[in-house]
Amino acid sequence: MSVRQATIFDCSYICAMLYRMHEESEFDLDKINAKKLSETVLGIINNGVVFVAIDEDERIIGSVGGSFCFEWWSDEKILGDLWFYVYKSNRSSTAAIDLIRRFIKAGNGVKMKLGHIYSGDLERKDKFYERLGLKKAGSTYVMETI
Repeated sequence: MSVRQATIFDCSYICAMLYRMHEESEFDLDKINAKKLSETVLGIINNGVVFVAIDEDERIIGSVGGSFCFEWWSDEKILGDLWFYVYKSNRSSTAAIDLIRRFIKAGNGVKMKLGHIYSGDLERKDKFYERLGLKKAGSTYVMETI
């Protein structure tokens, strides 16, 4: 298993992976707009930070993607994620840890903002991020259609 920077040729594979991530949500999420998804992924590959984890057969087994941005109240740059996913069959590998470590390194010392929403096992995911040096900074709440 290895991690490399994503290229435009990885876009369709990452999009397929994000469809799977969407399907695994424990919430009733809105339908994916395929055009918007693919344009966003391609835009982040070209202008942001995207890594893919590759197995021995050169298949993409995970990805993290995000961009540099600013909090609404500050001019200090941060690196935030848009997605982070590893296929279930590969979660016993080091792919998740290796992806986040590369993402953090790509931030080159800027503050990071990573999160997890729409899926369960929150305590385990919190511990995962904490082991990598991040601190929990709140929670996200959603209201599904009434």
